[in-house]
Amino acid sequence: MTCKYCLLFELGHCRKTNPYPKDKEPRYLRMRTGKVLELHFDCRRCEMTVN
Repeated sequence: MTCKYCLLFELGHCRKTNPYPKDKEPRYLRMRTGKVLELHFDCRRCEMTVN
């Protein structure tokens, strides 16, 4: 799933405003059910992909 809502932006780690972020990719999102989703970011298009 691709969405315009970006977790990096919400956390203050936007790569457009901060060109040298200290975070590593891929990032993961853990659901309450225990399922783990992999996150990828396309900063040029301001999109986040959830796998």
